[in-house]
Amino acid sequence: MRTASRYLLSLFLCLGLLLGAGSARADQPDAQNWPRPRFLTYNVCGGVCAIYQGSRTAWRDTMIHAMDSWDADLLMLQEMCYGQWTLLRDTLAGRTSGGPAYDSVWGAALPESAGCAKWGADTRYGLAIFSKGPAGTIDQSSRAVTFLTQPSGGEQRILLCARTAVRGRTVRACDTHIDYRGANPQAQVAQVAAVTRGYALEGPVVLAGDFNLLPKDTRLDPLYDHGGGTGIFQEVDENDKSHFTGVDCPQSGDRCRSGEETAEPVCSPRADGRGKIDYIFLSAYWFTTVRGDAAACTPGMSDHHLLRGAAAWEH
Repeated sequence: MRTASRYLLSLFLCLGLLLGAGSARADQPDAQNWPRPRFLTYNVCGGVCAIYQGSRTAWRDTMIHAMDSWDADLLMLQEMCYGQWTLLRDTLAGRTSGGPAYDSVWGAALPESAGCAKWGADTRYGLAIFSKGPAGTIDQSSRAVTFLTQPSGGEQRILLCARTAVRGRTVRACDTHIDYRGANPQAQVAQVAAVTRGYALEGPVVLAGDFNLLPKDTRLDPLYDHGGGTGIFQEVDENDKSHFTGVDCPQSGDRCRSGEETAEPVCSPRADGRGKIDYIFLSAYWFTTVRGDAAACTPGMSDHHLLRGAAAWEH
């Protein structure tokens, strides 16, 4: 089924090129014609980065514009201060005009972070998930925070998951931020893979976040379902041939463990040119026709790119 879908996709792209209907690049963003559902993930650098334009309102409105322009069904945010979450949550929860409402869940990785004081008196720091729809869209009773193992010490990391309605389907949405220190990445990715594999027995899983690892890193093998991986996921930006490199990633292939850079100096002087480290993983059994695009940086918003994703239902 997925092979047939990819063939039809390739035929559509070729026809589009012949007819002059825009670029045939797999990741050329097309808010109108890319499939649905739609996803966003963003490391918002809430604790370290300054507030965008010095204005909480400007930051909030920029985030909402990104969600609305992409018609996002799910949004996963990392390095998020509690005050950022409540600002966005309270605006979107009761929205009755100008765009859809969103339900949300929050998970604290740290009980306090000095860098979050600029967002309010509650300085907790962690992750958030937003799902398009009014209150009740997310099954709050399903909210689960898994504290990730830390063999090399360092800042506590978590996996935040909850069941939610996405375009008429029940989906398990998960958000994480993997540590970069020592043995932590391997141990934490393995733990995330095990938890989400269990969720996938129930239905579709969307796993997104900042993994601090490049696509071909073998420590991501427990997630990918191809390219040497042993997991259950495809990644939204795996079919952009402009980023296919190496003998294990030939131009003749239809997908590869690759993708556009999501953390590089153009975003912020803090970034070190690490390349693609942000991901939107979709359980391969349930999704097909994946698309991905790292949006251009909005100077001052973060030291990461916002990653956009799209897919169609396979089942």
